[in-house]
Amino acid sequence: MVEANETIAKDIPKKPKKILHVNDFHVNKKKLFYYGLMVIPLLQFCIFYIGVNFQSILLAFQDYDSLNGKFEFIAGDIFKNFKDIYVEYTVNNNIIPPAVKNSLILWFCTAICGTLIAIFFSYFIFKCKSIGRFYRFILFLPSILPGVLLANIFECLSRDVLPLLFGWENTLGSNDPSVVLWTVIMYSVFLGFGTQVLLYSNAMEQISPSVLEAAQLDGVGNMGELFFIVLPDIMGTISTFMIATIAGAFTNQANLYTFYGEWIATNMPDANTLGYYMFVIVQNGGKFGKDYYGFASALGLCCTAVAIIPTVLFRRFSKRFEE
Repeated sequence: MVEANETIAKDIPKKPKKILHVNDFHVNKKKLFYYGLMVIPLLQFCIFYIGVNFQSILLAFQDYDSLNGKFEFIAGDIFKNFKDIYVEYTVNNNIIPPAVKNSLILWFCTAICGTLIAIFFSYFIFKCKSIGRFYRFILFLPSILPGVLLANIFECLSRDVLPLLFGWENTLGSNDPSVVLWTVIMYSVFLGFGTQVLLYSNAMEQISPSVLEAAQLDGVGNMGELFFIVLPDIMGTISTFMIATIAGAFTNQANLYTFYGEWIATNMPDANTLGYYMFVIVQNGGKFGKDYYGFASALGLCCTAVAIIPTVLFRRFSKRFEE
């Protein structure tokens, strides 16, 4: 039996060894072009995300030495900046707590209330096919203008037009922190309204007409169509926008620097947001400067740690509606 197997193995012809030539190592030009295009965003990611954030993380454990003119790791107590944040939040209780509260109010108004209004208005545009394109064009126009110009227009309205027409006070020039805060919040909601409507209305256009026609034949009304057909189909767009707003809840400046510069941070701290406060304290030409780089970096890390949990939870929650 063994001899028979050996005889059969000898009779099976062996494959000749393939000799590789230089021509066999040809390069796929399409893939090479694709890889070349991918180099640019990867390089930007490495420099502007990994590089910048890595340096920011290190700054949280460093302090600025004005004598040597450079940042050095804090000797003896490397978590000094985090302890300063804790003291500022619990003992001083005059800057960070109001900024946290204002940031949460700003997020609720822009993300929750603004999104609900934008969805209903987007559905109106989606149903009104004849004027939908006109509304999209009108809503797109403000995005062409620079943010500083829009802020100047709003400031003129608040200072000159509204008091003349309705007898209102200049809300941007008010000495009441709550009036100033709600004014810039309403401006932020109005400023982001057009972008949200464009996103949601375009997402609604991708819904299959056959699905909508079947719902109409079954007697589904407009509200039923919106809540049971349209919203589940555009939940991917809504969840993406909401996740972005949650991640940036503590970095939103509410356009305070555009309107007031550094004045709010030092004269009206009750109107601060965390994003505005962290931006102001790292300005070299201002009152704070490099001495606060480590404090601002540590505060940013704390905000990131707090924002991670709701971001992940909302992502898992939104997946149930997307499936």
